Amino acid sequence: MGRPTTIPRPAVSRLATYLYILRSFTARGVVVASSGELATAAGVNPSILRKDLSYVGAVGVRGVGYDVSRLTARIKLALHTDSTNTVALAGAGRLGRALISHTGFGRGFTVAVLFDSDPEVVGSGFADDLVVAPLSEIEATLEGLGSGIDFGVIATADDDAQTACDAFVAGGISRLLNVTPVHLSVDSDVVVRQVDLALELQVLGFQAYAVHRADAPERIVPTTESNQAMGEEAVTA
Repeated sequence: MGRPTTIPRPAVSRLATYLYILRSFTARGVVVASSGELATAAGVNPSILRKDLSYVGAVGVRGVGYDVSRLTARIKLALHTDSTNTVALAGAGRLGRALISHTGFGRGFTVAVLFDSDPEVVGSGFADDLVVAPLSEIEATLEGLGSGIDFGVIATADDDAQTACDAFVAGGISRLLNVTPVHLSVDSDVVVRQVDLALELQVLGFQAYAVHRADAPERIVPTTESNQAMGEEAVTA
């Protein structure tokens, strides 16, 4: 069961969603799931789901569905989460700790070191005997760990984001997840995944407005004489 050579980026995001759903199915004791059940849970069209699963070599049994444990293993292998990856987290405040507690660390990821610039946070402990180190010690700490860290997560205050980024890169980390709104400046060989929560909410708001507009009856606003004189078109609302 080899890894696929190429998976489109949108499919990768959906496969991660399917993996989360499959784990919830396993927790509930579900052994077999149909493509319709998986698609409904993921909020996608069944044909899209089947196309995505084809990238990992998964084929369901007609009239039966997919073996949940086997499909889970295939997706984990394709997404390279079949082994544990270690993470360094910069920003051990509320957002950073929420990331550790609620957003998926532990599902193929483990936080090895924590950093922060707040004197009241530095030195405090967290789960698994982790102690928050000063943000200024990122590079030295990573060099001491050798190549044992796979990813860096930046959840700092905005003013500290670039500093944390530079320190991660200097310490040998070239794969970063940035959950601050700051645009990070990096070299071309460094990969940054940007997750701007405010931006995502704005996109969601626009989509909700678009759906509302599509469902609302069209109203035509008469063109005024001045608009006609200027050659403007009537506006629909």
